[in-house]
Amino acid sequence: MGAQQNSMPEIGLASGTLSAEVLSIVSHDLRSPLATISMATSLLLDDLSRTQEERDQMVQMVKRATERMDRLVRDMLEVSRLDSGRTLPIDARCVDVAPVLREACESQAPVAQAGGLLIECDVPEALPAVQVDCDRVQQVVCNLVGNAMKFTPPGGRITIAARAEDDEVQVSVKDTGAGMSEADLERIFDPYWQAQRTASLGAGLGLKIAKGIVEAHGGRIWAESALGEGTTFFFTLPVA
Repeated sequence: MGAQQNSMPEIGLASGTLSAEVLSIVSHDLRSPLATISMATSLLLDDLSRTQEERDQMVQMVKRATERMDRLVRDMLEVSRLDSGRTLPIDARCVDVAPVLREACESQAPVAQAGGLLIECDVPEALPAVQVDCDRVQQVVCNLVGNAMKFTPPGGRITIAARAEDDEVQVSVKDTGAGMSEADLERIFDPYWQAQRTASLGAGLGLKIAKGIVEAHGGRIWAESALGEGTTFFFTLPVA
């Protein structure tokens, strides 16, 4: 047992142990893509009469499932890094942040549309340059939009906006969903925690990672919400 623990030191919480609740969440999230891979590969091996198009679709299913598993493992490692007191690695460069945010909007639009949601992008052209890791900033926006989708019913709207304020750029992701209570707001950045109504929609790591990324840039992240009034997440990026 000791050798196994030393071989994977970063997977787990800061204490080095995983609670039954965390194990349940993680195993559930891994079991689903594993079941997809098992089913698709069995069909490919057992039924050789399938058309090439059908076989290609199953290969794509396997690819998407493995990507989901890989993303969960990477998220767990990043949360473990944060829990042990370290910061997430970033490759910051001086960039115009407006195109970075618009690209994040465009990447999330098809996902939102598939769920019956509208994504709006309110990002002005004239924003000051910031010193950021572009991929990491897009990861933050995508994590916040993904969280908003969980709470926003079909027909709702998610707005990504940005504005210059003093020596920083403030970005917001606002939804028209159910909103959150004060008790939920106090726990939203806790790893593996999820509001009860979204407990089956992921491992609950996205907001913790978003917070780690923003703070690694020297920024701040917070949320404002009320039940029945939607939720708005804000984060800041220091001007270069």
